This record gives sequence, C-alpha cells and structure tokens, in this order.
Amino acid sequence: MAILSLLGAFSFYPSTADASRTLIVPISIATYTEDQVGFPTFVMKWDEGNQPDPLTLRWGRSQVPVRATGMKSIHHAFRYAVERLASSIRPTGTLSLYATFSGPLSAEGSTAEAALAIGFLALLKGDHLIQDITITGTLEGDGRIGQVAQVAEKTTAAARAGYHVLLVPRGQFYAPRVNRVKLTPESNVLVREVDTIEEAYEIMTGRKL
Repeated sequence: MAILSLLGAFSFYPSTADASRTLIVPISIATYTEDQVGFPTFVMKWDEGNQPDPLTLRWGRSQVPVRATGMKSIHHAFRYAVERLASSIRPTGTLSLYATFSGPLSAEGSTAEAALAIGFLALLKGDHLIQDITITGTLEGDGRIGQVAQVAEKTTAAARAGYHVLLVPRGQFYAPRVNRVKLTPESNVLVREVDTIEEAYEIMTGRKL
C-alpha cells in the first residue's frame, strides 16, 4: 500500500514550465456566479522524481483551507489511484496539489472524490482530460461512483460554466428537479450517468483505464 504524506509547502500557483506533468481538474459545484470563469479547479503537478519512494502527495498552497471532509477526500482519491495502477505503474517523486479557489473544500469534499481520482489516474498515466466534461460523485472502495446531493443545481451550474457534459452517478439523472434544467436557455449540457471510475475515465479522457 502506498504511503501518503502531506507536506506543508507554501508555494503559490504553479507554472507549467517547470512541471514534468501537469493536469487541471474541474470540481463540479452547485452554485455558479456571474463573475466566475468555469468551475474551481485543482492543479496537479508531478515532478516524476526518483525520490521520495513511494510517491508522496504534497499540498502546494497551504493558505487554501482544505480540511476535515475535504482533506479526507483528497487522501482517499490519491490512495485509490496509486493502488489502482500498482500492477503497471510504481510512481515515485512528489505530486503537488494546488487549488485555484479560495473557499474551503469541506462542503464539496466528498462529491469531488471521483473527479480527483480520475485526475490522479490521468496524471500518472500521462493522459489528458477532455476540457468540456466535468463529473460529480463520491468514490466507493470498489471503484464505483457514489451518489451526491444537488444534482439539478450542479447541472445548471455546469451549463452556465460552459461545460457540455456532466457525468453523474448511476440513478441520479432522474433526481428530483434535474429535468428543470432543460427549460433554461443556457442548458446545452448533456447529463450522462456512470457506474464506475473506469467508465467515467474513458469518457473524460477518451482512453481506457
């Protein structure tokens, strides 16, 4: 099992020039204001170094208040990704995680687990995320995507933020009020249900996990 440590770094938003691998992961939210551009995102940067061994996760912007549920979700998604790829990839070095938002993650923490897990997996495999797709869902231990609240609100927010596809957990497309989104002028977002991380990964990257 991979050892997960979180180092208290005081770095700011990373430049991609010095990154061996960098990936931007949008975090689906239920509210969206007119002055926002897209969803809040995490930036993942892996230096592909030989040490530490095994791969270490470092929080790269400590002034962003990620704690409690949010921190637990980050650890959960990271461990899942490393263990899921263990038979083919043994990553070493440091993976730095940066946030492009200033609010606490605790409210959205567990619903970001699927997005974070797919982001970690794509970064380690060298795949890219399709830019106009986002996902909401928790991460179950067997790789299934668990249900979340406020699906209708997240669908509306995704449409307003310019996303064309929102992936939601299986059985939640017909959640109460989700179909009201079809009546709004900005609703050019397609809602798709997914069962597992593997299924969502293929949609979001165009590649099999």
